[in-house]
Amino acid sequence: MSYPTHITCRNGYFYYRVKVPVDLQPHFPTHFITKSLKTTDLSVAKTISVNLEHSVQRVFTLLRTGMLDGEMITKLISEILPTTRRQLVKTLPDIPAKKHPLSKMIKQYIEFKEPEWTPKTKLEMGGVFRFLLELLGDVDVTDITRQAVLDLRANLMRLPPNLHKRYPDQTIQQLLDRSDIHHMSTKSVNKHVGGIGGLLRYCLDIGVVTVNCATGLKLSEKGRVDEERSSYDVDDLKSIVANLPRKPTLPERYWIPLIGCYSGMRLNEICQLYVEDVQLVEGVWCFSINGAKDKRLKNQASERVLPIHSKLIGLGFIEHWEKVKKAGAPRLWPNLTWTEVHGYSNSFGNWYQRFNREHVTKDPKKVFHSFRHLVTDTLKQAGVQDSLIAELVGHSHGNHAMTMSRYGKRYQPKVLLESLKLLDYGVEIRPWQSS
Repeated sequence: MSYPTHITCRNGYFYYRVKVPVDLQPHFPTHFITKSLKTTDLSVAKTISVNLEHSVQRVFTLLRTGMLDGEMITKLISEILPTTRRQLVKTLPDIPAKKHPLSKMIKQYIEFKEPEWTPKTKLEMGGVFRFLLELLGDVDVTDITRQAVLDLRANLMRLPPNLHKRYPDQTIQQLLDRSDIHHMSTKSVNKHVGGIGGLLRYCLDIGVVTVNCATGLKLSEKGRVDEERSSYDVDDLKSIVANLPRKPTLPERYWIPLIGCYSGMRLNEICQLYVEDVQLVEGVWCFSINGAKDKRLKNQASERVLPIHSKLIGLGFIEHWEKVKKAGAPRLWPNLTWTEVHGYSNSFGNWYQRFNREHVTKDPKKVFHSFRHLVTDTLKQAGVQDSLIAELVGHSHGNHAMTMSRYGKRYQPKVLLESLKLLDYGVEIRPWQSS
């Protein structure tokens, strides 16, 4: 017979039994608290155990505050232990108030959040917390004040992005004293402030702190969302196509930028394509963008069927696809390998970043994602309706998303293709010549 949580039965009598949390076990003479409920009636046992559970959890919460001296700890523990165990507590040494160093609470928080974080999020948050430890030191989280978080935010606003990579030989204080460096974006500052906010919220939930001092301290992002990245212009496109490599052994370096230019697909959506994702749908060559196998989608709206622009077909893309298919390769870009954090886009993304800065532009706002801005802006200026653009680039249909998903079918490939034909940049491109 099964019993409610924390209730066990022994020789017909019911007992309350709960495991002492790992972080509190140093205070206790036992890892389990077991108290007789002195009844054989389950309904009575349930009633008594509710009061016991309240008392036990109250003691656990108070112990985690880190504000109790040894005498107070001993008294609290004695209140919830059976009589036979209380003498053991009295003989314990005077235990100082428990401390909660930032490094320990960060580790505990990451372990708590890890099941719901993607590998990429875990990597990013690891960097955020490493940064926080450098700026704040391994302080006790109970000593973090609102002013401390405000000072932290002010310092973040004066520091450069990726400082460990860009300035490996300089300390944070040296960088704070410099006036000739490019500062991290508001978005990056908010990511760090949000990191400590999440940590302190966790500490609040488990009773370590009494207030989240980082609440409401994110900066207002004054720039519009469409200004976070800049679109490529015609001169950029000319530089790109003039310098695209055409090595038969590295076809992805020629095709992936062009696919981005004439589709608006996200980098990882292109990099993770399988041969089977190139399909003839209703007489139209298309990319099937889906989350099958080891592929990842940003959101539900990202799954779509996207026509292949006639420009790509004219440059020889279908011939390239047929060659890869004939060779028996399962994936369209066999050179690209999968990583847990970045999927298939990591190595290509690193190469394109170098290519972009060397041959195209020094503007930090112009990156591979600029192709996506280029496509959406070109279609918008050509008068293409928002719902069509949203479906092409894998966005939801704004306020009409629910109506469209319930009652409206997706656009047919032929309709989408008519919109894609408007992507004519007037730039001459040499065809792919495979060998």
